[in-house]
Amino acid sequence: MKRWFYSAALAATAILILSCGKGDVYKSEVSFDNYLWERLTDKKTISFDNIHITDTDAVYDVYVDIRHTPYINEKQVKFLMKIISPDGVTRESSHTIKLTDRYGEKWAGDAAGDLIDIQTKCKSFISFPKQGDYTITLTNLGMYASMTGIISIGVKVEKADLKAYKSRENQ
Repeated sequence: MKRWFYSAALAATAILILSCGKGDVYKSEVSFDNYLWERLTDKKTISFDNIHITDTDAVYDVYVDIRHTPYINEKQVKFLMKIISPDGVTRESSHTIKLTDRYGEKWAGDAAGDLIDIQTKCKSFISFPKQGDYTITLTNLGMYASMTGIISIGVKVEKADLKAYKSRENQ
């Protein structure tokens, strides 16, 4: 029994140390039925809930991950991002993620067969002033009634490495 407890405690400590090193606070993904993100229906907004923030002194980066097919009907993904605090305060910003290079010839993300993945930092060094559970919503602002060829969208929140940024800035 002691050996099992010791092994479990050691494994939990190792996981805690490894997870703290990366700085990830939250990561989640929403998949789209039939690779279709509507713009004119109630499905136009996707929600990422229970983003638990405990360290209000830290600054954070927010990433948006997009997975799509080469048959997507848009050259860029436009969306409205809302960050909703535990007490209901909402911050809004609009974003555009270009899916191709500046000439429209190559995919901006990593392509593997019919899957293209792109990760974009949409917010840098932002603060979450209240402890608790935040929500991030993304609302489709695309040109068409629906974006076809989009497989999933994910959101990742991680602690920003402000010390590394400041040391690069001072060089």
